[in-house]
Amino acid sequence: MKKRYIVIVLIILIAAFGFFYYQNTNKVDNVEYITIQRTDLVNSLRASGIVKPDRTINLSSTIAENIEVINYKEGDNVNKGDVLIEFDDNTAQANYKQALAQLNSTKASLEQTESTIKESEAQISLAEVRLENAKEINDESLLEEINQAELEIANAKDELKRREYLYDNGAIEKIKVEEQKHRVNVLESNKIILEQRLIELKKTRNNKVKEAIEELKKAEIAYQSAQKQYHVAEENVNSAQADLNRAEVNLDKYIINSPIDGKILTQNIEVSEYIQPGQTLLTIGSNELQIEISPDEKELNLISIGDHGYVSPDAYPNRKFEVKIVKIASSVDPDRGTINVYLKPIEDNEILIPNMSVSVEVINETIENIILIPENYIREDNNSKYVYIYNNGIAQRKEITIKESYQNEVVVSEGLNEGDQILRPEKLSDGQPVEIGSE
Repeated sequence: MKKRYIVIVLIILIAAFGFFYYQNTNKVDNVEYITIQRTDLVNSLRASGIVKPDRTINLSSTIAENIEVINYKEGDNVNKGDVLIEFDDNTAQANYKQALAQLNSTKASLEQTESTIKESEAQISLAEVRLENAKEINDESLLEEINQAELEIANAKDELKRREYLYDNGAIEKIKVEEQKHRVNVLESNKIILEQRLIELKKTRNNKVKEAIEELKKAEIAYQSAQKQYHVAEENVNSAQADLNRAEVNLDKYIINSPIDGKILTQNIEVSEYIQPGQTLLTIGSNELQIEISPDEKELNLISIGDHGYVSPDAYPNRKFEVKIVKIASSVDPDRGTINVYLKPIEDNEILIPNMSVSVEVINETIENIILIPENYIREDNNSKYVYIYNNGIAQRKEITIKESYQNEVVVSEGLNEGDQILRPEKLSDGQPVEIGSE
């Protein structure tokens, strides 16, 4: 009996030792894990971008001349109309003064001839007034009456059809049909009268217009006779004015004004430098900025015009500024497979400057209070998906239901609870002893 007891104890000890040995030899140490927490998923587009002025203008010269004055330097803010550059304009000023003197001389000659043609001008003016009065004989009210008559006739005919139908079906007496026929005849007669009045009105107007045109022709012949001497003087004035205009336009070329409110981005010239036509002088960027990004065309479904997001300058990674998509390019770059997207800051700020590199996040949607886990923590067999959760030192298989995927993560709708610890599944099996490591 004592020996039998000893044997049983030995068997128990051997079994316990075997179980302990099995657990330690198959135990996986330092298994990575994550603790389930509910979170909000922000589905967004992330891209690198560059800050650019909304408008960039290269100012160039149209003349060959020496620079006399540069009023602003690179980095200065300017307003529309500010004089940026002045060229040496001595020769241009002399040409302008000469043209102005010639114009004044021809105008004096013109004034001497104007008094001789005032009477013929008055005659033309009177004839023109008579012509305008003749043309202004108005037939609009008569046309409106005709249109109204046509409408009433159409309505009366519709009513006649209706009554004929009712009569054919024994619903009304024949007298009702006859009355409506009579009304249609009366309306049509009235319309004919109106049309005859319109014809007479047009005839009267045409006659008066014809008479006025004849009077105007006679007045113009008289005016042309008196105007021969005047035309010579007038042509001289026009020629002198054209010369002055050309001199003025040429003089304006010696001053470069800012076409917009903005900032001078680059300055390519110095005072006293001799400039050739077409040479770039300054580059100005508008004060209004935009951010240009070039995401992959596959991400186009994540964005649309009007979407909001945030931009962080690489120089100030902890600063965020709200932006809005204002434009999406109409075509994809065929070489890179990207598409240009333009965003504008919602509010002005002094941090963003042209050519600054930035990181952009455009928010597409936010899904609240979900369980989100890495895709590589999931295993699959027989069309079921599962994970391993940590349960008192054991890797326990737990089947889950996946709702949707986002990049390298998935949304779990069933199977997991907040606080669960799921294990990285490499080398694990259901019921396997584990020791968790770092989260």
